[in-house]
Formats: sequence, structure tokens, C-alpha cells
Amino acid sequence: MKRLESAQTPAEARALRLLRALGSPVRLRIVEIVAVRKDCTGPQLAEELGLAQSSLFEHLTALREAGLIEVSGEGPNRYYGLDPSVLDSLAAYLGGVGGRTRTWVLPAGTSPGDGGIEIRDARLDDAPAIARIYNQGIEDRTATLETELRSPEERAEWLAAHDGRHPVLMAVDSAGVAVGWASLNRFNARAAYDHVTDMSVFVARESRGRGVGDALLTALEARARANGYHKMVLAAFPTNAPGIRLYQRHGLLVVGTYHEQGLLDGRWVDVVVMEKILR
Repeated sequence: MKRLESAQTPAEARALRLLRALGSPVRLRIVEIVAVRKDCTGPQLAEELGLAQSSLFEHLTALREAGLIEVSGEGPNRYYGLDPSVLDSLAAYLGGVGGRTRTWVLPAGTSPGDGGIEIRDARLDDAPAIARIYNQGIEDRTATLETELRSPEERAEWLAAHDGRHPVLMAVDSAGVAVGWASLNRFNARAAYDHVTDMSVFVARESRGRGVGDALLTALEARARANGYHKMVLAAFPTNAPGIRLYQRHGLLVVGTYHEQGLLDGRWVDVVVMEKILR
């Protein structure tokens, strides 16, 4: 821990100090009250928060030491105020972090296979790997409402039913081991929906967090554009934060929620709907 702290930049150290001070719900509420009132006395804060003076003093001391709260005056004329520049600096720091996360897409010109990951079309002999990875997603209860595990034989039939307009892509590592798959699926059999495609992305447990999903989704979108689709859509669990972040990095937007859409292990679960227009 000391080694990590010694490597911090001044901005990181300041942000950490402020976040620690704001880690208490009471302190966060104090900051909100003072931000609204501009200046506030101890008795006013104690009354609004329902706190004893001794407890309030402890919280105010922590906020003052972090540089969030300023004090002016003495005795009954002692007022607590907020330094807007301190919160601005924290917001700027966190905004910078957020800005970096919004650039988590493969840079222009980068091959989806960079980093030792190759993306290729699936073959019939990939069916066992597709079943293995899909079954992990089913067992994890984070990516699909499917509950019955699939056999290689069933996945071979599923794979054979996919045509050139609805491809299945495989992600394999440098040793040729399958680490994920993705597919474009028929959204609706009606002709009016011919230019809308549903999509699926599944990454093996042991390979998550390595950019496999990004590589698959980059290749899948390129194939969807080449096949003349106007829009890509998918449904996801709102609790699947890594998956939703992946889709958002690639420009998919949440456009709605199906509440209590499925009964999974005896409980109703919501499903969010996401889409991307391919211009």
C-alpha cells in the first residue's frame, strides 16, 4: 500500500483524500447542505441532520482536513462554507478518468486480432467450443435467459442454420484455443425487419477482461455493415455491467427496459434493450 501511495501523482493523492472524506453518507449530506445554503452554522447543520454537536464536529473536522469545508468567524458567528474549486478539481479528475473509459474502443486501423487474438468464421468443428463457452454464460446467469445447457450436437445444428448474412465468428488465441464467439442472428422473419440484426457475444470465463469482447464486437459490426444492415440490436441484463460497458464502448445505446421480462431461478428479471444505427 505504501508503495502504491508513493507512486501517486499530486492530483491522484488529492482526489483520494477528497473521496475518503466523502465516503460517509453524513459528510456527503453536509456538503450538499452547505452547497445549497452557501454558509451554514453548526447548530443549523445539527438541526437539519439530527446530529449531536459532538458527532457533527467529528464530521466537520474530517471535511476541513480534506479541504472541502472552510470556516469563518468564531463562536455563534462561526460559519461553514464550501470551496467550489476543490469540488471542481475532483470533478475534473473523475471526468478525466471517465473520458479515458469512453475511449475503450480499438484505435482506428487496429486489427481485431491484435494482442494475440484472431477473429475468424466459425466452422462446424467449433461446435464443442461454442457449446462450452455458451454453457458458461448460461451457468453464470449474467448474459442470457437460457437455462438449459447445450450439447455440441445442438450447437452444430444451430451453427449450420446460420448463413452468410448471419455469420458466427470465433475468437481464438495464439495457441488456437477458442476464447469467445459472436453471431449475427435473425431479428424477425418479417421482410420489413430484413435490415435489423440481433447480435450475441460470449467470452470464455478464463479470457474475460483481455479485450476478446472488443475484438469480436469490432469484427461483428464490420460484418453487419458489409451485409447491408441498418441497425444492430441486443437485449442484456441491467446487472451485467461489464457487458453493457462493452456495448456502450462500441456505440450501442440503451433505448428501453422490459420489466420482469423473464423468470430466472424463481425470480423476475429485467432486460434492457440496446441498439446502434449503422450509418
